[in-house]
Amino acid sequence: MATETHGAEGYLEAVYELNEEGVRVVQARIATRLGVSRAAVSEQIRRLTASGLVVTGADREIQLTDHGREVAESAVRRHRMSERFLVDVLKMPWHLVHQEAEKLQEALTGPLEEHVASLLEGPGTCPHGNPIPGTGAVFRTDLTQLREFAAGDEVVLERLLEDVELHTETLKYFEEHGLMPGNTIRVVAVAPDGTMTLEVRGVQCAIGADLTDNLWVAPV
Repeated sequence: MATETHGAEGYLEAVYELNEEGVRVVQARIATRLGVSRAAVSEQIRRLTASGLVVTGADREIQLTDHGREVAESAVRRHRMSERFLVDVLKMPWHLVHQEAEKLQEALTGPLEEHVASLLEGPGTCPHGNPIPGTGAVFRTDLTQLREFAAGDEVVLERLLEDVELHTETLKYFEEHGLMPGNTIRVVAVAPDGTMTLEVRGVQCAIGADLTDNLWVAPV
């Protein structure tokens, strides 16, 4: 989903999410996350720094300022709330909601945000298992990447990283094969290259090593 059109909020969301995932936030990671050039990231970080929203340390790690965190949390909250609304209320297919939520979150402000929040009675996470800021839900640190498990293990899928949400076709494959938060996965086999054969609700599928590190699970 490569584009050079991400606005300031999109970059702040990326910094917030990467920080949430516990990785060093540097320009190269932001470029990969957003599918943009490093030159585009460099220019936007320069603007965000001038606006007092981010700071860059001597080790080139990018951090949100207090004001930047407020703006980022608001954007992430509206995005994940929009995803939950699209799935729970409008019954939109799970694999499409990330893309559509990017449009909806722009309008989800003030009284409308409060109204939508009052309609959502489900968990304090988005449909992909990531916590919605302000609901009391926290980013779970007790989960393990799916790739760490072996044939015969059974796990419950709890969360997909934002990296996966950027790829609609991948999400569609996951939805078609039941790879969604809350479902139990049985590891059938692990190939030498890391490809995993999985079974969910009696249906088998296979995913490569580039995806198994994006699925975070808990043992049954």
